[in-house]
Amino acid sequence: MGFHRIPTVFAMLGLSALLASAPAVATDVLLDFSGNICGDATNAACTNGAGIGQGYGDVAGLLDVSHRSFVTATGTTVNSSLFYWSTSYSDLMDVAWGGSNPDSHSAEFVFTPGAGYAVTLNSMDFGDYLNRNDGSSAVVLDLLTGQTLWSAGAFDAGVTRLSFMPGVSSANGLVLRFGPDSYNTGIDNISLTVTAVPEPGTWAMLAAGLGVVGALRRRRETV
Repeated sequence: MGFHRIPTVFAMLGLSALLASAPAVATDVLLDFSGNICGDATNAACTNGAGIGQGYGDVAGLLDVSHRSFVTATGTTVNSSLFYWSTSYSDLMDVAWGGSNPDSHSAEFVFTPGAGYAVTLNSMDFGDYLNRNDGSSAVVLDLLTGQTLWSAGAFDAGVTRLSFMPGVSSANGLVLRFGPDSYNTGIDNISLTVTAVPEPGTWAMLAAGLGVVGALRRRRETV
C-alpha cells in the first residue's frame, strides 16, 4: 500500500464516517384535514364544526403542531383549536377554519421543530365559504423573533382556491396567521418539510477532515 497512502486512507475513512453521521433527514408533512383527526385524542371522525385535535400533524421528536383562533386586535385566545368543515370553502374539501364572530377573529398555526431541526412551510390553500368574498390576509412569522418572513397581502379566494408558496424556513419555528375573518376563510393542504440542521461542531469537524485530506494529498505529491 505504501507509507504515504496509509494515513490518507485512514483520513478518508474518518471523513466517510463523519459524513455518514451528519444529519440529513428530511420529513414531509401534509395537513389536508382528512380522516379521523377530531377530538382530543385526534382519533375521532370529524363532522362539520368539530374541533380538530391538537395532536394532528405532530411527528414525535420532529414537529409539534398547534392551532387556535384569537381576537385580532388583542391576541386573546377565543378557541383553543380550529374547526373542521367538509365542503363549500371555494373548491376545497376538508378545511380548517377559525370559529365564531367572523369580523374580528383570526386563526393561527404554530409549527415547532424538534431540537436540531428546522421547519419549512412550502405551500397552502385558502378558500372562501359560499363564495362570500369577505377578504382575508395571511402572514408567516418566526416563532422566536416575531419577524415577518412572508406576507400574502389582502386576497379573496372566491369560487376557486388560492394557493400560496411561501417557502420559508426557521429552526425557531413558524407561526402561520390568517384573518381577520377566519370564519369565512378556510385553509387546507398545508405542506411542511422538517429537515435536520447539523450542529456547528459537526461542520467544524467536517471542514477539519477535508483539510487533513487535502494536506496529506499535497504532501504525497511533493515527496
